[in-house]
Amino acid sequence: MRGHLKDCSRVAFETRNPRVDWVGEWTARPPLVRMLPRGQLLETLEITGEDGEFISFQTCYRFPHLALTTSTTLRFPSREHVETLIARSGLVVRNVFGAWDASPFEAARSREIIFIAEVAG
Repeated sequence: MRGHLKDCSRVAFETRNPRVDWVGEWTARPPLVRMLPRGQLLETLEITGEDGEFISFQTCYRFPHLALTTSTTLRFPSREHVETLIARSGLVVRNVFGAWDASPFEAARSREIIFIAEVAG
C-alpha cells in the first residue's frame, strides 16, 4: 500500500477479528436458498481446514442444472501482527475501529478491525 500513497495520504482497510469463532459460525450457518428467474440457487459452506490464523473452506453453489464449487483460504491475523506490518511498511496507524461506523474496537466483541494508516513523516 505504501508504494501507492503520496505524502500525507491515508489508507483504510479491514480484517476480521480472529477472536470471533468464525469456524463455529460458518459451521452452524444453514444453507442459503435464493430464488432466481430460472430456478433456485442453493449455497452451502463447508470448513475444510483450520491452521492457526488460516481457515479454509469450500462454497458450493447449486443451480438447477449445474454445481460450482470454490475453495478459499482466509487469514485472520491479530491486531498486533497487522500493526507490525503497517509500521514495517513505513506507515503509521492513526486509528483502529471495530466497524466501518467508527465505533471503538473491542477485542472481545468487534467482528472487524478497521485500520486507518497514513504515510509516516
